[in-house]
Amino acid sequence: MKGKLKLISGKRIASPSSQNTRPTTSKVREAIINMLGNNLKEASWLDLCSGSGVMACEALQKGVTRILAIEKERAIAKLCKKNLIDISNTLDHPFQIEVKCREVISFLKKGPKDKKIKFIKDSKNSEYKFDFIFLDPPYHSQLYETSQELLLSKKWIKKKSTLICECSSKSLPRIHNGWELNKEKSYGNTTLLLLTPNQALNCFDDTDSMH
Repeated sequence: MKGKLKLISGKRIASPSSQNTRPTTSKVREAIINMLGNNLKEASWLDLCSGSGVMACEALQKGVTRILAIEKERAIAKLCKKNLIDISNTLDHPFQIEVKCREVISFLKKGPKDKKIKFIKDSKNSEYKFDFIFLDPPYHSQLYETSQELLLSKKWIKKKSTLICECSSKSLPRIHNGWELNKEKSYGNTTLLLLTPNQALNCFDDTDSMH
C-alpha cells in the first residue's frame, strides 16, 4: 500500500511503499526551500536519486520551470512522474518535466547533451545546464563524490549553480576540490551541504549569472 506525503503547501502526493526509499522530511524540505528562496523562480532543477520526487515537487511549486529527475527503480520512477504531473496540473507557470529511469552515475557520464533527454532538443543551447542539483542517494553509498566530479567534468552545471547534498549527520561525504562548501546545516540525523563550484579550479562557458 502506498502512503501519502504532505508538501509544504498542504497538498499530498503518493509515497512509495519500498523500504529502499527515504523521503526527505518536511523539516528538511522546508529548510531547503527557505535557503533557496526566490532563486527558484524560473530556475532549472536536476533531481538525482529522486525517489518519489517530493523535493522536485516542492521546487516545482516554488517556481522552478524545468525539472529532470533520475531514479533507477522503475516503479518508483513511475510514481515520481505521476507526482510531478499531479503538481504541474495545479500550476499557472510554464514548465518542462522529464523523469528518467536510470542509474545516476552512468546517466551523469553521458553529459547533459545526451540525445535521450527529450527537452534538450526544445531548449536554447545554453539551457542544457542546471541551476540547482539535488543529490539524495542512500546515505552510505559512494555516489556523493563521484557525482560531484561528473557534474563538473561533464558540464552539467553553470558558474553559479548550487549542489544540495542531503546526507547523514554521522558520516558527511568528502567534498570534491572542484566544489566549495557554501552552507552546512544539520537537522537531527540529516545534514544539508550546499556546494558551489570552485571558480578558481573550474572553467565555465556561461556568462549568465543564474538563468
